[in-house]
Amino acid sequence: MTVVSQSSDEDGSVSSATDPEVHDYTDPDDIKLSLDQTLSQFKTFGSFATSGKIPGDVSTGLSIQGVGRIAFPLIEYQAKQLVQACHRAPFGKGSQTVVDQNVPKTWELNPDQFELLNPAWPAVMDNLTKTISKELGCASEVSVKANLYKLLLYEEGAFFKPHRDTEKEPGMFATLVVCLPSEFEGGTVITKHCGKTKVFE
Repeated sequence: MTVVSQSSDEDGSVSSATDPEVHDYTDPDDIKLSLDQTLSQFKTFGSFATSGKIPGDVSTGLSIQGVGRIAFPLIEYQAKQLVQACHRAPFGKGSQTVVDQNVPKTWELNPDQFELLNPAWPAVMDNLTKTISKELGCASEVSVKANLYKLLLYEEGAFFKPHRDTEKEPGMFATLVVCLPSEFEGGTVITKHCGKTKVFE
């Protein structure tokens, strides 16, 4: 449907003037454009990405099934033990989940393969989530929680090509990455949104 405006002349005839913002709402591309234009008028007070350090010296108490407790900073022989316990990380491709080391080259563990045994860790994550949600511009009355998804291990030469995380559960709007203490070089994370870029070293 095309939106037009109509007016009646003095002689009773009807003329039509095309609205400057004409949209064909049967066209998906036009709907997307109209929605983008509308949303761009909203003022936001947060950032699309943020980073920081967890205050204090708090251990996760990470314990791996078949390996045991993991010391941090991560040491080489335990890193090798971790690799043995891991599987290659897949990624979403349409409606499928596939393993292709040309896209993500990294190892992962599912939540049922490890535990975070430090009883203080949930409180740390709760405080961290509150801080992050504020920096992302979430309203103070909105309840935000972080759910454990996976543990990733990036060895030398590992990478993850540009991608967009798929929604893992209803209501998901962001991905929280907690980097555990280890010595490394590189590992730059580049985030982009609506023409803006943020780089985290």
